[in-house]
Amino acid sequence: MDDAPEKERFPRRAARRQQTRARILEVALSEFQRVGYAEATMNAIAEAANIHITTLFTHFRTKKELAETLASVELDQLANMVDQAKGRVPFFEFFRDLVLTTAKTRQAKGDHKRGISREAHKEPELALNWMRYEDREIQLLAAYIAADYGLDVAADYVPFLAAKALISSGVLAWSRWSKARASCDLVTETEAALDLAERMARAILPLRPLKG
Repeated sequence: MDDAPEKERFPRRAARRQQTRARILEVALSEFQRVGYAEATMNAIAEAANIHITTLFTHFRTKKELAETLASVELDQLANMVDQAKGRVPFFEFFRDLVLTTAKTRQAKGDHKRGISREAHKEPELALNWMRYEDREIQLLAAYIAADYGLDVAADYVPFLAAKALISSGVLAWSRWSKARASCDLVTETEAALDLAERMARAILPLRPLKG
């Protein structure tokens, strides 16, 4: 019996499977942005991806698993961005660009996380995974802050408190905008909240970073 991985024995089949999986994730992201997590259906995602529903279920058993995979991909992208920028771009410059770019995307296309927090209250397992996502996001940014300011991320609360305040600013701006879209602009709201959060974060950090 050949124990070699499928991608080595059947490279074309494995490549097609990877392409299908990537298309599903792309379509699911778009669908979550369009209608929100709670309202999105696996049938709609399969139809938009131009695949049979059974094919979708061979890749992702549930909508929750699909959402969790999207979150994992997003965290991997953030980790890669942090690795490339850390030591080269000052943290606050990096974070401001990231948050405002995200705000522009959400204003134009919607937020793919919309509805997940609401559903998390109903499903403990989803809530646990959502908490893990947020914790990982904070850890990545706290490590960036610690590297910039020469802090010990393993022993100092300051980088985590600063990261938490900054992340919360984006969440609060989205919440305010989503309730009054006709009367405010998401990017403007995000920038105002970020300005305040940055002042709070800088107040608990050393006077200046090691570089920049």
